[in-house]
Amino acid sequence: MFYKAPDLFQPLYASPVELEARALTELWVELAGIKKAAKNTRTTTDDPLAVEIHKVLRSYTERLVTRIHEKAMELPLYRMAVERLGLKGPALAYVISHDGQALEVFSRDRLAIRYGLVARPWRGRSLRSHLLILLAYSATSNKHKRYHKIYRYYREKGKKHWQAILRVARRILRDLKQMTREAGPTPA
Repeated sequence: MFYKAPDLFQPLYASPVELEARALTELWVELAGIKKAAKNTRTTTDDPLAVEIHKVLRSYTERLVTRIHEKAMELPLYRMAVERLGLKGPALAYVISHDGQALEVFSRDRLAIRYGLVARPWRGRSLRSHLLILLAYSATSNKHKRYHKIYRYYREKGKKHWQAILRVARRILRDLKQMTREAGPTPA
């Protein structure tokens, strides 16, 4: 069962704050999918109820995002990422709360494989990969001083937009790995 759905299993050594942040980010993922469906329905129909549902879901999602940020600030790696890298949000909180241990244990190349940042066309991308790419995309589109520079560098080298975004995602993963190494092992 573990090999079919490893994300369903939670480590026994996770802190209560980490488990709460994990639960909130999983709720955010589900709510974001429902919000996307509600937006699609709102744009395809003229029903006022669809418009109202979309507004309510949008406001709840925004409240959940602020709550996730508050809870995730109690995680040391998330706090370091906000302070040093200038990144924040539920996608980063999802990556850190679900894969904090993997960031400590796995090598850089193994993390790239885990997050689907290498060419493996026979496998689809996992949710964690999509969220890391979403984080990289938002960092470049909001012109983050560090990651937009990396994006521009790869674009000037002749890489296409998508390839440059994947390079930025890989750099974010490397930075998170380096921060876990600097922070040292988590207390058990």
